[in-house]
Amino acid sequence: MSRISNAILTANTGINVGHNAPMLDLQHGGQIGFAPDLAEWVSNQAFVRRNVIPLLVEAPKGFQLLNNPSYWVGTLRSLVELHPLSVDGLQGGLEVEVASTPVGGGGQQQEDVTNVVETQTKVVFRWGEKYGMPVATFMRGWITNLIMDPNTKYPNVVTTGTPPTDMLADMYSATMLFIEPDPTHTTVVKSWLVTNMYPTGTGEITGRRDLTQANETPTYDISFTGIAQYSLGVDAFAQQILSSINLTGANPQLRAAFVQAISADVAAAGATGNSSYTGGVATLESQQVAGLVV
Repeated sequence: MSRISNAILTANTGINVGHNAPMLDLQHGGQIGFAPDLAEWVSNQAFVRRNVIPLLVEAPKGFQLLNNPSYWVGTLRSLVELHPLSVDGLQGGLEVEVASTPVGGGGQQQEDVTNVVETQTKVVFRWGEKYGMPVATFMRGWITNLIMDPNTKYPNVVTTGTPPTDMLADMYSATMLFIEPDPTHTTVVKSWLVTNMYPTGTGEITGRRDLTQANETPTYDISFTGIAQYSLGVDAFAQQILSSINLTGANPQLRAAFVQAISADVAAAGATGNSSYTGGVATLESQQVAGLVV
């Protein structure tokens, strides 16, 4: 069975103007009428939301005034792009506000538009803590060095000997891009560009003792401030970034084995005798009766 020829909206037609990802034409595929039309079943395919790709666009400028700036920038990029267990709070919806006016005495109301607002984005990263607590330590350093020390009420970057000339928000906040790709990982379905992002806390840092319970592996849900742009212009920028990620040859099934040889101590332990698979084969070979050939 062939799909209908116009299942996908042609470029810049109707509602898909400026969108990059292929979009089904809602004029086809409806199956909830008098009876389903299975000839158009492909056009009834549901949208499956994909995981967003978080990317660091700009790091806080104040990192450049700290010791080893490249470490601070590189660590933030790794935390944002490679370590999150989840990223939540991205919003792209619109809300229409209305005022109601009575129509007659029967309880009917006429509703008139008074405002349209965007749903506020509040990004929340969830991280699992790593050995030695580097996640909480990094967040504590970001806050105390660039935002405010709880004791002095000033950021500790002013004590470095080369203090900043100002503490505008770009000194302590980051800009991040969040891309949701289509199933082919080639076109952008949704994207958010969020600036003025900084943590509103370190995550819970606690201690306890209870020998009757198992030890814990903490996770942190850390909320970030942010001003979000969700638009076709952001999609165009995100498409440039996504298109620059070349997937050719990036097949994890073809990656070389992460170990390429048996370690020396293991090889030595089973070199002879029947204490290893290869040792047993070698022993069997050495015990063959001389002169017998099969």
